[in-house]
Amino acid sequence: MKRILFVVMLVAFLAAEPLKAATIFESGTLGPTGIPRGVVRGANVSASVFNGVRFELSVPVITTQVGGHFVGSVGTTDTLFGAIVKLVDENDFPDSGDLSTPDVLGATKLALPEPSAEVFGNLSLTLNPGWYALVFGSGHFGAIGDGAMPLNNRILEIQVI
Repeated sequence: MKRILFVVMLVAFLAAEPLKAATIFESGTLGPTGIPRGVVRGANVSASVFNGVRFELSVPVITTQVGGHFVGSVGTTDTLFGAIVKLVDENDFPDSGDLSTPDVLGATKLALPEPSAEVFGNLSLTLNPGWYALVFGSGHFGAIGDGAMPLNNRILEIQVI
């Protein structure tokens, strides 16, 4: 996974109940959307290039969606996967390069838009306090295609119910 500077936002819980439609992790502020592929530089996301980030939770959460700001190619039906991986600590990586090991807790598919947009895939997981990775790519979990993350304040998100 590429090292990227990230801002992690954690949400506290009231009476141990999750907040409705809260964002528990956000890698940055969303930049402009509606950008055609090739107009702004982007980080490739494909079957050979996964992008991801580590994050830590201090309270249990139930996720509902993962997503980010992505762009695909005109006239394609390309998709990406978004996966959440359990890590041992802040220095850990997923146990396998193809995300085929039990540390992968769940994955979802996201349609690649053209022009760019913030897109989400449903992913309902219960996450206990600890370290995790959010990984996007293609070639696994039924996702086929190539896309990019525009580099104008790229954003990756996890939302909870």
